[in-house]
Amino acid sequence: MLKVFLFFLTFSFFSFAYAEGDMAAEETHVHIEDGVIYCDVQTFNQEAYVLKVIGSGSPMTVFWQFEILQVRDFWLDKAVVSIRLGRQVIPDLVTQRWLMRDLSVGVVKYTNDAEEAMHFLTRMEQAAVADVSILDKDADFLLETKLFTHEGEDEEQGWWASVTDWGEDMGSVSLQLSQANNDAE
Repeated sequence: MLKVFLFFLTFSFFSFAYAEGDMAAEETHVHIEDGVIYCDVQTFNQEAYVLKVIGSGSPMTVFWQFEILQVRDFWLDKAVVSIRLGRQVIPDLVTQRWLMRDLSVGVVKYTNDAEEAMHFLTRMEQAAVADVSILDKDADFLLETKLFTHEGEDEEQGWWASVTDWGEDMGSVSLQLSQANNDAE
């Protein structure tokens, strides 16, 4: 029992240290326009990996998960909104083109530039996360962002992968709803 406890203690320490070290490699910005919360997020530490995968001819799928949590003092934070937006790049090495598919809205584009395809997967701009009207203006909220990456044809990895894939934490940002309400008035 002591070995199991030490293993979990060590694992949680390393995961905390890993997450702290990676926070400088991501950027998350939130802005509120016309009563809608938008998020811009980018990861820098995944760019080389994504470029290597799609450059070698393997498809790649990413899912950006945005979760708004109501901060509570004497209990666990409550998830109020959770959305997941997907993107996929499928390379065609014969024509040296990359198909870029936005899985959330079904938009498909092609590019001849691998860097553009890589940025398509590692950046999410103007992601509409939630309408401010569904949130309590007197409560404190956090927006947490995660990135899930899947390499290869099969984006469904089975039930075990869904249990063990916790995604990469892109950080959390405090939402300032009081300023948004003042701007709307």
